[in-house]
Amino acid sequence: MEEHELNRLLNRLIDGSIEADDFDRIQAVLKQDEAARRTYYELLGVDMLLGELYEVPDYIAVHSQTMDNSWALRRAKRGMFAWSALGAAAILLITLGTFFLFKARPPEIKIAASEDSHFHVNGEIRSGGMLNPDDSLVIDHGVVSLALGPYVEAYIDGPARLRLIDRQGRLELMEGSAFFQIAPGGGGFEVHTPAGIIRDIGTKFGVRILAGGQVETHVTAGAVEVERHQGDAPYRVDAGEAVKWSPTGPIRRTIINADLFVQALPWQHVLFRDDFNEEDGTLLSGKNPDVGWPWRILMEPSPTLVTDGRVDTSFGPRTISGNFIAEPSSGRRRVYLVSLTTLPPEKIDDKVGLANGRETITLWNRDGFPLVSLTANATDRHRWHLSDDRTGTASLGTQLSALEENTMTLSYDRDTGLVRLYEGGNTRGTLLDQLSVQSGESPVSFTVTNADGGDVAIDDVDVRVVAYPQASRLGSDGE
Repeated sequence: MEEHELNRLLNRLIDGSIEADDFDRIQAVLKQDEAARRTYYELLGVDMLLGELYEVPDYIAVHSQTMDNSWALRRAKRGMFAWSALGAAAILLITLGTFFLFKARPPEIKIAASEDSHFHVNGEIRSGGMLNPDDSLVIDHGVVSLALGPYVEAYIDGPARLRLIDRQGRLELMEGSAFFQIAPGGGGFEVHTPAGIIRDIGTKFGVRILAGGQVETHVTAGAVEVERHQGDAPYRVDAGEAVKWSPTGPIRRTIINADLFVQALPWQHVLFRDDFNEEDGTLLSGKNPDVGWPWRILMEPSPTLVTDGRVDTSFGPRTISGNFIAEPSSGRRRVYLVSLTTLPPEKIDDKVGLANGRETITLWNRDGFPLVSLTANATDRHRWHLSDDRTGTASLGTQLSALEENTMTLSYDRDTGLVRLYEGGNTRGTLLDQLSVQSGESPVSFTVTNADGGDVAIDDVDVRVVAYPQASRLGSDGE
């Protein structure tokens, strides 16, 4: 493109009067011509330093909002500056050498996650933070949100696996399901898959990687282009449409289903919480927790008291019950989380001689049936394991003792019946144990029980539900 034509288009671009066809031409030049881009950054710096605000058409990408040397003269003639053209030119010359100190770096890729999530970055368990180019993100379960720059938000539903390609936010989705929301200005965003590239042209869309490397994309707003092979003509998918294809097969239409994709982080609701911060000697029976219904005593040989910020089952067999408040009815997919800390019981000197001692913490459904239990037996050195009391099934167990201080988090996925036990106060810790139990049920209470001399002290109980508007996508591939 000749210089005078470039100048004309740059001036119209910064004025906001450029036509769509001319915009496409100048955008192509800016993508290929480093000198033209440099001019843009330099003159944009002048504009910023002069405190001038301007608006451009929505369809103009931010990286193409460019100016040239005649910009100051044009604005001065229109009365938009009190500065003279000569003054503006002088400021330009002064600032050219220093502007690059002020150029913003590409935005960081920020990670947020649902309360029930468990994920790794380059093999390291994370709870948040940033992604850097070439980082590998593996989501075991839950949802991770990525802020891919100022215009693109991604929600990845585990299990999933992806790699960040660059700081501009392009990523490679190798496994799982993701939904992308692109604001105006984010056009050109790319998702690389095993079967080609999906390129946004202003939209909201979901991508699923299926068995055998098959790919689906469902477009809920705007449009995307699918590029199968370099040099091939792109295949356009508009709002309300969905397509499916394999690395070698043709692209075929399929039924769009936005419910396959998590489009926001799920909400969480506290069902029960107690830190036992009452005065020593407070009766547990009828005591109000911080959240939940009053404590109930199902069995006790002597009054159960709050002491030193905890409840202890020592000095006789007893069963105490915490009852949850009603959970909101919204949400189709639900994961329940129970976090608690155990402490050494007051009566511990007799444990060596009590071979049948047992400690049990059980979740119950509304019909009075146990969902899952966390159990420790003297015959196994009081180590915690998961058990299904209905079937008699037990897990392999952990190395954590009910007689020692430990913080654990149990998660129960109502859709799948999968129970996981993690070290620490959330699901971001080390996975300790897991077991599959009855699915489709919701817990409404829990009990803490000791028997035959087994004892446990409980501190800081927290029960919450994580609710998704979408149903579980597990088993929905139709493969």
